[in-house]
Amino acid sequence: MLRLNPLYWRLPLMVMVCLSACQNNDIDPNATGNVTPTKGSADFTKYVAVGNSLTAGYADAGLYRDSQLNSYPNLLAGQFKTVGGGNFVQPLFTDAQAAGSGYLKLIRVPDPANPVSLLTSIGQVAPGAVRSTTSTGSQLLTKFTDANQNLGVPNIKVADILTVGYGSSAGNPYFERLVAEPATTYFDYVSNNLTGATFFSCWLGNNDALIFAITGGVVPLTSSTLFTTNFTTMLNKLTESGRKGVVIGIPSITSTPYFATLAIPLVVLQLNILLKPAAPITGLVIQTAKGVRLTQNGDLLMLSNTTEYANIGSTTVGTKNGPYGLSTTNPLPTQYVLDADEVAQLNTAISQFNQTMKSQADSKGVAFVDPNIILGQVSTGNGLVKNGITYTSTFIQGGVFSLDGIHLTPAGYSLMANEIIKAINTKYSATIPELNSANYRRVLLQQ
Repeated sequence: MLRLNPLYWRLPLMVMVCLSACQNNDIDPNATGNVTPTKGSADFTKYVAVGNSLTAGYADAGLYRDSQLNSYPNLLAGQFKTVGGGNFVQPLFTDAQAAGSGYLKLIRVPDPANPVSLLTSIGQVAPGAVRSTTSTGSQLLTKFTDANQNLGVPNIKVADILTVGYGSSAGNPYFERLVAEPATTYFDYVSNNLTGATFFSCWLGNNDALIFAITGGVVPLTSSTLFTTNFTTMLNKLTESGRKGVVIGIPSITSTPYFATLAIPLVVLQLNILLKPAAPITGLVIQTAKGVRLTQNGDLLMLSNTTEYANIGSTTVGTKNGPYGLSTTNPLPTQYVLDADEVAQLNTAISQFNQTMKSQADSKGVAFVDPNIILGQVSTGNGLVKNGITYTSTFIQGGVFSLDGIHLTPAGYSLMANEIIKAINTKYSATIPELNSANYRRVLLQQ
């Protein structure tokens, strides 16, 4: 049986604790020089943010008050104030319910001399904003039905924006907390909160690809036709009456720590050390759409399935005989591996979705941001150096990705906000100052 505790998680962690507060008008002196902030041809009087978990500020596998305060729209709104932007209203959890939906926290740093598993280094903060529980055990979050400008809803797809009942108790709890009427669609919700809006950001589409990826291809990708139809509908609404804004594309999913941390060769090495088989183990045995096979280059494991992988080698897991994950009669089920064919399908879909979004943005005359420019820099080579700090995509110590391995830390969100500011400045001839990312924390060690 595979045990990841002793050797695999020997990570030379360097937990960076920076300032956790979001600071309005937080200017990076190295990026702005002596340029006077100007709004150019855009109007930031009332800014509205449309999107999913990344827009809401989701981090560490949860939505909580601190993560909301560090959302990229809130960071942008602070910089917009330097060029006439107004106040920015978010559906914040209260101080008394600051834990929100609950989230992950880093509770200890593994000691290289006496390493412990990552699983025992990460703890769970209990939800703080649960108002009730449904008959099926689902938790409903504290309602926020006032006027709102951060319309980010975790888990929403472009495919969902016209779905009636998406805000019901059986639908998405993050959306259910925002609407008074369950029949309200996300498109309706956005429309109802656009009154007086002069500028928008739209970061939708990630989940149309991500959910396929994190389920090992079990949940289908959104069709290109449906994606195009719904995204066009949304952008038509956002740009009505000539409203200006910015569209953000979908980043690479497989380069995130969620998929890049548990490398199969290292897991195989661990198995050989622990099991001491007569013949060396050369790979895992997995179930794919084309049948059972040995893992190959391009197959990916996932952070959230670490406990499942700890059972590899057992003869008691699965429905058939043979060592689990090591025999053709008892392979790792398809939902626990994103195989190379599924990776190819995923990347093709992301490319198509991004082409659609950029085409729509160009046709409407609004700015477009390719998030892979900044996230690609942190995922390759020596990472990205800003103000003397190195940012990489390495899990925990890289500083950019939070403990869920997909969403960003406050530092990561500030880096993304700066990319958006650059695109806005270029498109609208503005000189909005960039944020000083050194003022935003990375992964935080909590007691």
